[in-house]
Amino acid sequence: MLEAYRFGAAEGPHPVPWTADFHRDAVHIFAESLPSSYQRDVAQLFRDAEDALAGQSISSDLAEDWAIVTAYIREAADSIEDWLVSAEAAPSRLDPARAPEMTGRAVSVIHYDALAGLTTSAGVRRLELAAVTVKHYFEESMPMSLGSSERQVLRRLVAGMPIADVASELGYSERSMYRELSRIWSKLGVSGRAAGLRKATSEGLID
Repeated sequence: MLEAYRFGAAEGPHPVPWTADFHRDAVHIFAESLPSSYQRDVAQLFRDAEDALAGQSISSDLAEDWAIVTAYIREAADSIEDWLVSAEAAPSRLDPARAPEMTGRAVSVIHYDALAGLTTSAGVRRLELAAVTVKHYFEESMPMSLGSSERQVLRRLVAGMPIADVASELGYSERSMYRELSRIWSKLGVSGRAAGLRKATSEGLID
């Protein structure tokens, strides 16, 4: 969104992008480009992040950034989930010409200029600063750990199971499985499967 402002996008009515009002408008923009299955996966990732942040003990100087990030994550997940429920209850709300998985078109690019047009450059910059600060906190203060579902995935890959079979056994779509693996490799600080499995095994991250 900051790039959109740099190229002349006009600012919008929501002073900051971590409120319920912003996300209630933003979800319509995501729905124009992303299939509902992808939106559901995104909402689940936000919920996982919310769980990871909950209950952490933080210093007072991190409190404001923490509150901004947690508000963004919570409101994003809420808005996506509410949208999907309402769309399922009233299918006419989904315009077939604009719903990627209904038309068979390739998923279009998310219009970040439209998202920028809902909020302000100052608000986006503040969110970016908060997100970077919280990310650094986790990198510097939290030990490397993997969740139980992540360990299940890695155990099967270490055992030589094909990715498609891992996805099927654990209830992922194959596309979601690849997104989950990308997230795990990023968490481990590696660029791909071989390095990720090697690191997870050598450092005892899976049992």
